[in-house]
Amino acid sequence: MVQSMKYNIGEIVCVIERLDELAYNTYKPIVENICIRKASELEVEHLLDYMVGICNSDRMVELFKRVCRKYIYLYPEIITSAIYTYKEM
Repeated sequence: MVQSMKYNIGEIVCVIERLDELAYNTYKPIVENICIRKASELEVEHLLDYMVGICNSDRMVELFKRVCRKYIYLYPEIITSAIYTYKEM
């Protein structure tokens, strides 16, 4: 039983790592695109809403921070709200 639990935990870790890789590879070009132009308030809000739930790794957090830094002065309420939501999670 203990050995099968270790195997299941190992599988779970592998799945989480693959999901993180997929999330990073999906969101990196989106973040790069949104940071080189002026996106609408709604677009920034939606992106951060989607990202906040998957910031499980340092590199996903860095992408999240990059968007926040880019838009903090343009859309302070949205950015502040996203940061508080992230901290609560």
